[in-house]
Amino acid sequence: MCGICGKLNFNSQPVELKLIESMNSCLQHRGPDEEGYYLSPDYRFGMAMRRLRVIDLSSGSQPIFNEDRTIGVVFNGEIYNYIELREELRRAGHTFLTQSDTEVLVHAYESYGADFLTRLNGMFAIAIWDEKKMQLLLARDRIGVKPLYLRADAKTIAFASELKALLADPDCRKEIDPSALDDYFSLLYVPGPRSIFKTIKKCPPGHYLICDAKNGTVVQRPYWERKVNINPPDMGWDYYREKLDELFLDALKLELRSDVPNGLYLSSGLDSATIAYYASKATSRPLQSFTVHFKEASYSEQAGAKKIAERCGCQHHEIVLEPNAQDLVLRTSEYLDEPFADSSALPTFLLAEFARKKITVALSGEGGDELFAGYPTYIATRWAQWYRKLPRAVRAGLKKAIHQLPVSWDRISWDYKLKQFTSGAEESPERSHFAWKEIFTNIDKKLLYSSEFLALTQSRSGFESFATQFNRLGSGVDLEKLLYVDQNTYLVDQFLVKSDRMSMAHSLEVRVPLLDHRIVEFAGEIPAKYKLRGLTTKWTLRKLMAGRLPPEILNGPKKGFSPPLPYWISGPLKPFIKERLSPDQINKTGLFQAQSVQNLLAEHFAKKRDNHRRIWALLNFMLWYDRWMPNQGGKGR
Repeated sequence: MCGICGKLNFNSQPVELKLIESMNSCLQHRGPDEEGYYLSPDYRFGMAMRRLRVIDLSSGSQPIFNEDRTIGVVFNGEIYNYIELREELRRAGHTFLTQSDTEVLVHAYESYGADFLTRLNGMFAIAIWDEKKMQLLLARDRIGVKPLYLRADAKTIAFASELKALLADPDCRKEIDPSALDDYFSLLYVPGPRSIFKTIKKCPPGHYLICDAKNGTVVQRPYWERKVNINPPDMGWDYYREKLDELFLDALKLELRSDVPNGLYLSSGLDSATIAYYASKATSRPLQSFTVHFKEASYSEQAGAKKIAERCGCQHHEIVLEPNAQDLVLRTSEYLDEPFADSSALPTFLLAEFARKKITVALSGEGGDELFAGYPTYIATRWAQWYRKLPRAVRAGLKKAIHQLPVSWDRISWDYKLKQFTSGAEESPERSHFAWKEIFTNIDKKLLYSSEFLALTQSRSGFESFATQFNRLGSGVDLEKLLYVDQNTYLVDQFLVKSDRMSMAHSLEVRVPLLDHRIVEFAGEIPAKYKLRGLTTKWTLRKLMAGRLPPEILNGPKKGFSPPLPYWISGPLKPFIKERLSPDQINKTGLFQAQSVQNLLAEHFAKKRDNHRRIWALLNFMLWYDRWMPNQGGKGR
């Protein structure tokens, strides 16, 4: 696991080593073990990396070159099938000087060109410099587990694992993209390919770029995309069970490869339990498992995680979290280069910190909900079509009654579910699905935004990133389309970002076996009836793991992984939030109406409305703004 960065000038101007060093120093937390640099003979290209040693600890230093040193590579991630690829390439005549997965990349590129990407099983962001062709290849893994930021113009292209490394280049303008910021207040994250800055983009998952230094061109192409099969042939449950058994076990065997201690994150949920079960079958060594939980009952997963660990023979470690909330918020914000307000980043940060004391590689269960229909929102989308058939007066009465329910601050409470459902169910199926993710609606934004910011964004909708994905799939909405949209939005730009940044803050590598591309592809071939049945979400995994996991785990509700944030906002964080969201602080940005922000706070403190997601979005934006845009008045430089 590493951080990478680099810059290519198309105008033959030299890239200074000092600049590459400055960019690379921003990534030290991603790879504390060593660093490496390369400048091309004509100095128009430079690249660097920070390394966390996981495979081939003694000789896997990057950059790594081919035999005549005309092709060099730096990369962030892991190639799980590197042993098999290395043997294939040796038979083709290539000579290997290390045992690392990195060296496989240069020789695979030599043999197959850009098509080598289709042979990789792994998570990665790759930069390959071909001196003979004077070309730079940049690529991101199929699912988007590893980040890759880009800044390109007519004169140059620069890349990095994190946005902060690009900002170390004086040529990089810090100008906020209003559309990206508007998306953030809709979704709590900035969806790709945008970043918060106009000049910086994210390489889409499953894509690569060829940057030609001779003619100054950059061409972006896809090398993989999951296909959506609305009505796949039904091969019978036994077929799907046997195939999933095979894929899960093989994925775990591959992903448990490392030369350093490894283990797994464990909650009381079905995804991490499934990983624990197959990991225990894939290795003869006892696995170390790690759980963090809060003292508030509805936010604790202690009992379930312990039962899973006992069933799977894990060496279990757990800790009750009673953190200094303000200190935790400030610590996590240091590792977020864009506004980001998924509150589960807080316990994820602490979990990574806890696990890193004993291991260097952790397995995590991200992806199960988006592959196998784990969210209750998929049920709600089905219900919504019946709800819309009720007489208008009946719907109006229900909505009024539901919105008068007492506010609960428990995790994913029933009053929250019902209020969200009735708020979005009147919309089209696509927008109804989006409504579950939406934080500030267009109506909310008219009250929140300043007149200047509203003028920049009023012609657009936060639905845009979801609409882009829906529009690829044609008319109609069914489960497979909803899963596809969530995989390409929610999963990539929220959950995988959270996992990467919070783990890398502690130099911990996190692997996500459920997102092995073979599992992702196969999941798309499983008919919807095996994923969602009646009120049962994630039927596939529940059926697959029956008899293998405790019944309470198989039949347990979806919980998520979040802190007791509504309580913290009205308790230990209240003075901090009032200070950071004061009228003076809000007004300095020129982006919001200070009185609207004060109204949100007052409603929450009085428990008239659960505004914790909106308040959290504003707080995290202000923390980001103070860190990255001081004295800019919201306009950048």
